[in-house]
Amino acid sequence: MTWKSWFTWSVATTLMVLYVSAGFLSSQTDVVSVRLEPGYSTQLHIFRLTEDVLRMRLEFKVGYKPRPELGDHVFQEDWRKTGFLKLVNPGSTVRLAASMPEAAVVTYEAMPNSVVYPVSPAFRDLTPGTSIAPGVWQWPPTSNRLVLHRGVNVVNIEVVVAERPLEGEDVELRVTPALGFKNSMPNVAWLWLWYLWPFLLIVQAFWALALFRWRRQPGE
Repeated sequence: MTWKSWFTWSVATTLMVLYVSAGFLSSQTDVVSVRLEPGYSTQLHIFRLTEDVLRMRLEFKVGYKPRPELGDHVFQEDWRKTGFLKLVNPGSTVRLAASMPEAAVVTYEAMPNSVVYPVSPAFRDLTPGTSIAPGVWQWPPTSNRLVLHRGVNVVNIEVVVAERPLEGEDVELRVTPALGFKNSMPNVAWLWLWYLWPFLLIVQAFWALALFRWRRQPGE
């Protein structure tokens, strides 16, 4: 019985390692530095276990001084009634073009910063398509995001528009992973339990300890 018990433990441990590894890979955020200058380009290698769409945000450094050029989410009216998102201060315009081989170029525009804490990074989500007027977006967006396929995706990013005073600023571009602690894509949501890997490791360790103690008992 002992070898069968150890075989079962080994299979369970292998499956746990594969599960945790898949969850780890699906939850990794790809980050690249970007200079907000028209014509600046960079490249990302994004791994996906299953098909996904490209979701990105820009991270800006924020000091003690206010940065109105980053915008804020103050709405003029309820977009649910009008179908248009109208913002009082959309911030300086930033547009990026994302492309992959054999795929159409998709333009993303930076939304205004939603939350700013003193001496903390500020984030501007990138939405597909462009505003129809300064500070006005059709909402929800009708443009499709760039589709990421299973495996490694080589994504080219080019800065198309960067208005002053953001022009020339160095920022970080963050690609939102398919699997997040709070939000996940449906096709990888089943991997969420990987975040509990310390608990899973403890369970396997106690299981192994129990097998060792069982083996050392008289008569075994």
